[in-house]
Amino acid sequence: MRLIRALLSHPAWGTQARACGALLLGLTGLMSTGCAQAGTPATGATTNPATNATTTAAITAAAATATVPAVPPAAQASLLAFTQGQASSSRQSQLAATDYSEQEWRLRGQAQSYVADGEWQDDGLWRVKASHPPQPYETRILVRKPKDPARFNGIVLVEWMNTALSFDLDGGWMLNRDEIMRQGYAWVGVSAEALSVSFLKGLNPTRYAQAKAEADNGQAFDIYTQAAGLIRQLAPQWGLASQAGKAPGVRLLALGYSQSGSYLITYLNAFQPRTHAFDGFYLMSTAAVGMPLTTSGSRYFSPQYRATPEAPVMQVSTEMEVMVGWQLSRTPDTNALRHWEIPGASHLDKYMQQEALAVDLSGKALEMPHCRKPTNTLPARLFNRTALRALRTWVTEGKAPPIAPRMQRTRLGFVQDDEYGNAMGGLRLPDLDVPLAQHGMYSNFPSSQWGAWSFYACMAGGSRNPLPLEVVRKLYPTDQAYYDAYKKAADKLLSQGFLLPEDHAQLLAYARTIKPNDGSLAH
Repeated sequence: MRLIRALLSHPAWGTQARACGALLLGLTGLMSTGCAQAGTPATGATTNPATNATTTAAITAAAATATVPAVPPAAQASLLAFTQGQASSSRQSQLAATDYSEQEWRLRGQAQSYVADGEWQDDGLWRVKASHPPQPYETRILVRKPKDPARFNGIVLVEWMNTALSFDLDGGWMLNRDEIMRQGYAWVGVSAEALSVSFLKGLNPTRYAQAKAEADNGQAFDIYTQAAGLIRQLAPQWGLASQAGKAPGVRLLALGYSQSGSYLITYLNAFQPRTHAFDGFYLMSTAAVGMPLTTSGSRYFSPQYRATPEAPVMQVSTEMEVMVGWQLSRTPDTNALRHWEIPGASHLDKYMQQEALAVDLSGKALEMPHCRKPTNTLPARLFNRTALRALRTWVTEGKAPPIAPRMQRTRLGFVQDDEYGNAMGGLRLPDLDVPLAQHGMYSNFPSSQWGAWSFYACMAGGSRNPLPLEVVRKLYPTDQAYYDAYKKAADKLLSQGFLLPEDHAQLLAYARTIKPNDGSLAH
């Protein structure tokens, strides 16, 4: 296992790391180096499709109308109701017993494609220009929000849907769902990519018969901007109107999980300074890679965030991204950027796999993979929830999140393990300081069903390898000794601002169920 880490982490193995990262995670080059310094953040008509299924909400996407010659104003976009079929990537069944609703809307307009204006450098000061006149498109957005307007907190999470698994994956929703619902956020998933359109039509050709986008994906960034403009216009009607005088207005946070986060790196550097479409950015499990403007371009490895990214940036990485991007730990924390690293955490842990299987793909579904080792169950998403609340506070009150320690590395740049085989340093869940298992990276394989999904899920899911029972009993002579050590670690995270009170209570309830002396060691 240490040898695998060494091979994937050391810069001398850059080519191999790129190949392994692309193969094992199936996404966008998790082998690349860290995003660098960010500086000080800069401080139409309204319609309501949610109240009228036949309304067409046609407005100008105002956030896209920057006065920059190289980036012409966005064309009009509109929302239309679907009349038949079943939404793809729906979570209606999960939301049925909750106080959240889900609606899907057709997003139609004319979107611009872009090319680089000059050569892009590592400094993130990227310029773009129109490649040809705007062209028609139609895609969709998914909207999940509180049924009770009084619960809407005024923050809309606008997620760039992830297409890496050949359907629209709502990874940001999956990681933050509990925090989203208990705090009253609205969430909007935008199918911005040409691949999203293609996958939607394949899953439900009747419902998405009118969907279209340029095959080279050149319209994606403009589609995302236009969606943001519409959402900013419409969201006050989701509940803020009833809170007049109590809320500062709608705020939009851009969300991107994994490959979608890499699209947001490009958006941050090339589009946000012109569109000012978002009030903050939240990147989860994302490689330091900027995605190209079209499919004919190349991914941009090791970019910096521009010195003035115009909005706060929160980035949370698992050990899997960090270890194949050996310099990711060098990403500096600034007055516009926070980067948290979670040792022991995997890219697509068991919880994430279960949530991916629970999504309704127009009647189709994936199957849980059968892996040779137990899949990683470390609840890293608790730190994602904390990060979301911290970003909200940063955007609304100007209070920056706490700075987290980075994972430790050897002089050669390898991720350094402790005596139990777990990575040292970083933002650590109590499970690492009070260990019951070794959390493996890139060391799990399918035991059957050797398809692309099974191979990807087992590898990206990592592994949880229980420590020998005699070791556990030596570490924790009594059940109370284990609980006391676990509580001490959890209390420290709570006091430092890295763990929310609700999740602190959840961890302690879990710790009470562990009985080391009778072998009850499962998470």
